[in-house]
Amino acid sequence: MLNAAVISPQPMTRIAVQRESVEHPEHGVRVGIAAGSVPEFLAQNASEVGVVLLSMSTLDGRSLVQNISDLTAHEHVVVVLASQDDVHRVRSAFAFGASGAVGKCEPIRDVFRTLRLAKQLGHFVSDRLQEAVADLPAQAPAKLSAREREVLTLYVDGLQEQEVALRLEIAESTVEEHLKRIRRKYALVERPARTKLELYKRAIEDGIIPPVLPLA
Repeated sequence: MLNAAVISPQPMTRIAVQRESVEHPEHGVRVGIAAGSVPEFLAQNASEVGVVLLSMSTLDGRSLVQNISDLTAHEHVVVVLASQDDVHRVRSAFAFGASGAVGKCEPIRDVFRTLRLAKQLGHFVSDRLQEAVADLPAQAPAKLSAREREVLTLYVDGLQEQEVALRLEIAESTVEEHLKRIRRKYALVERPARTKLELYKRAIEDGIIPPVLPLA
């Protein structure tokens, strides 16, 4: 039996998922903890929880990346529960560290199936949600200026901030500010670029530099 938890600001969602798991053990999932927010869940010190069903909608002002990062930092497998309005953010959820995704309007048996398979496989999207995500347009490029593209090219090519500054004959603080703006612009189009490796991947995806290493 897979020990799971549900985190949702909607009481009825929490009640329905928890009740279904208790009344129908044939799903192979037992939802022992239900919380309205990630901090509330983490306060319970639920180390035995193998997978967390996380609503992508929140009422506490926390971002999706905050919620997923906090859960994965405690070694919880995260499956996001996406409403119709959340489908466009599913790709970002996986980029932030989620292991699974399922639609909020899908049958409850499919929700539990996704929890089990995400835990087993490390990456699973329900069939219905996968179709919806596949229909989304390609990822939007970040609108970088010519100077930002120059800085990004040199930085992901292996130079440090000081070396980029020397090459472009600008202050190191200016390079740091350009990198901050670049990261913000990628965040705005929900393509996180927190690390240098992620910036390298985004530069290849947007055709700023040619691919040299595998993107995996």
